Amino acid sequence: MKKQINQFYEFGSIRLDATNRLIYRDGVSLAAQPRVVETLLVLVKNANQIVDKDTLLHAVWRDAAVEEGGLKRNISLLRKALGDEGRLIETLPKRGYRFTAEIKESWEEAPFYEIEEVILQRRASLKITHEEEITDSSVGVPSVTVKSDAVAVTVSKKQRLIYSLRLLALPAVAIAVLAGFFLLRGTENNATAIASRPIRNIAVLPLRNLDDNVQNSFALGLTDSLISRLGKFNRLIVRPFTAVEKFNERRKDAITFGQELKTDAVLEGTIQTFENRVRVNLRLVDVKTGQQVWSDNFEEIASDVLKLQDVISGKVARVLLVKLKHEEELLLSKSATTNAEAYRFYLIGREKWMKREWDRDCLAFYRKALELDPNFALPYMGIADLYAFTYDTKLAENALAKAIELDPTLHEAYATRGFLQMFHHWDWAGAETSLGRAIEVAPNSSKVHHWYGVYLSIRGRFDEAQREMEKALELDPTALVIMTDLAELHYFKSDYERAESELQRVLTIDPNFLNARLHLVKVRHKRGASYFLEDAEFQLFWQKLRKSETPAQQYDTSRVEELLAKKDEKALQKESEESLLKDLKTDLHSYLALARIYSITGEKEKCLRALEKAWAAKAFTMPFVAVDPLWETVRAEPGFNDILRRMNL
Repeated sequence: MKKQINQFYEFGSIRLDATNRLIYRDGVSLAAQPRVVETLLVLVKNANQIVDKDTLLHAVWRDAAVEEGGLKRNISLLRKALGDEGRLIETLPKRGYRFTAEIKESWEEAPFYEIEEVILQRRASLKITHEEEITDSSVGVPSVTVKSDAVAVTVSKKQRLIYSLRLLALPAVAIAVLAGFFLLRGTENNATAIASRPIRNIAVLPLRNLDDNVQNSFALGLTDSLISRLGKFNRLIVRPFTAVEKFNERRKDAITFGQELKTDAVLEGTIQTFENRVRVNLRLVDVKTGQQVWSDNFEEIASDVLKLQDVISGKVARVLLVKLKHEEELLLSKSATTNAEAYRFYLIGREKWMKREWDRDCLAFYRKALELDPNFALPYMGIADLYAFTYDTKLAENALAKAIELDPTLHEAYATRGFLQMFHHWDWAGAETSLGRAIEVAPNSSKVHHWYGVYLSIRGRFDEAQREMEKALELDPTALVIMTDLAELHYFKSDYERAESELQRVLTIDPNFLNARLHLVKVRHKRGASYFLEDAEFQLFWQKLRKSETPAQQYDTSRVEELLAKKDEKALQKESEESLLKDLKTDLHSYLALARIYSITGEKEKCLRALEKAWAAKAFTMPFVAVDPLWETVRAEPGFNDILRRMNL
């Protein structure tokens, strides 16, 4: 028997089947009206939060106008259906309703209904719908729809005769519905019929492990692979892995998460093993309607993960794009490697990278993958990403060259090459060429548009930069790093009020986002605040955050706290300067921070000497001095412009 993964919510003796929209008490199905079930689902998904009446009316009666009295009747019917558990729905006068129970959410494998069960369930559903038409006259006559993801059934002549006789006992409307149901069976696998509107934006959510036998690297790797492969189709906009990676941690339902990401649909699923096989269950959900528009399960022997990946990505692509073009078929047919073990090692390395475990182990797994398949481009790309953020750029460049040689469609390779050319070689013409090529290959990549926006910012092409960053944010609406860099762009343009407003918005989302806090120091200084007081606040926050993350390390912040309380700017300046001078013994890149202090205090000669040292050390953020307003003190100095010339700026 074919199976699907159902989503359940449990509280007390009640079990809500969110997939099939059914309510059970102690295992017995309750005869609840469809809109009553929808009301419960909205309340349960927002447990312990106030759900206002407008939200409920919109969610439950999407396509009909209904007055508040209809909602009150619905809540009354729901409380009656739930019995004792009905007390868990709290009414807040003039505000809305709140569901106060502790909810247990689960995902379980369940069989599709056999044909006789389908008939009986449809009879019950029709009876309930008929009752709803009578009891809620304020709502228009509901339309009856049949989902196209039910299981296909082979019916013998004898069975058809039995079912035909049973149909005689059903109302005429039921016969019409069932006729439509059987008609749909012939077209259920036709992807053209699954959605009422085209799906342009999609988020592929990380697969949930249903047991402990599936390595997390495989679940994350398969998710990342789906995102990467679907992202190659320029007709689709696929949210990057960085946008979806925290889905399982945030405990939000898929539809709410999809709404935050501003997508048309979400693809979610589960993964589990049994014996020596792996099964992946997927379902596509329309974010606007909350309806499941497609589902399927895929099964393969555990050692053949490549075949599983190919089958899944091919099926999903055909579902979303309906009819593939010739070049899209070629993209699907191309496999990164034919060596399953090499792919497994790559997935483990990739998982460590995605978890920010940038250590030797990550590199070791990439190298193991290449030992098994020297023509596998993705591990080379992984190695390049590892070294691109260090000062050992030769290894990154060699790996990039090999990755591009093996797979010229790998847009990440061109993007990373542009990054290296910008920040390590100050090769601006080369960087623009590389990033332009990356956009050509992957026009829907938020990362590429973001990095191109950074490039344009450094070059002082602010209007173009803003367009690119806004495009990047459109492609990845929750990316705090893009929001922050866009705010910094307004700072470069001397629009300090807007820059501060945008940074505050980022910190409202995540108060610990250090990059936004760091930029806020500069912005507030340009708006009249003391740089050293603002910087001391930032340093204090940063040290406390580090202490909470690494409690074994102790940082003495008492001196900074004391000076901050006294608002002693000069003493804080001296404290910061002495700290940076100590750091220079181990990190020459601190010269740039030291030069910034001297620029702010107007000590031009000290500033230029420190800036020369920072240039010699190729401090990572050196190119930004070309546009950062903090360097206005020395911008007219010949020595400053000579440094810009040597950076090809």
